[in-house]
Amino acid sequence: MQNLNNVADLVAVPSISKTLSSRSQSEILLTRYRLLVLYRFILATVGGYVLASLTAMVLAKVFSDYRASAVIGATIIAFCVHSAAFIWVFMVNKTLKASLGIIVPSIFLYVIYQVVGS
Repeated sequence: MQNLNNVADLVAVPSISKTLSSRSQSEILLTRYRLLVLYRFILATVGGYVLASLTAMVLAKVFSDYRASAVIGATIIAFCVHSAAFIWVFMVNKTLKASLGIIVPSIFLYVIYQVVGS
């Protein structure tokens, strides 16, 4: 009969660090890091574009009395928004915070555009 103090040793699952070599762990971490950077790049490019275009659409709708000035001003501001969004996505520590920082304002601007467009 086995000693009951060693029950934890019998049911313990070996940790990943014991089963994987140090080299394969570093490769997994490096791959994960590269995928997160790729995700942030795609988020900054596509999400920044969506945010900037929604900003331009809302501003052009709001100031539609002065068509030429509204379009030029909205385009300039949209360029600044896209640049700021791209920088901000890489500046934030958490990926979730970066995602929400692009998605939430985009939804907000879309709702405003739907309300103003009516």
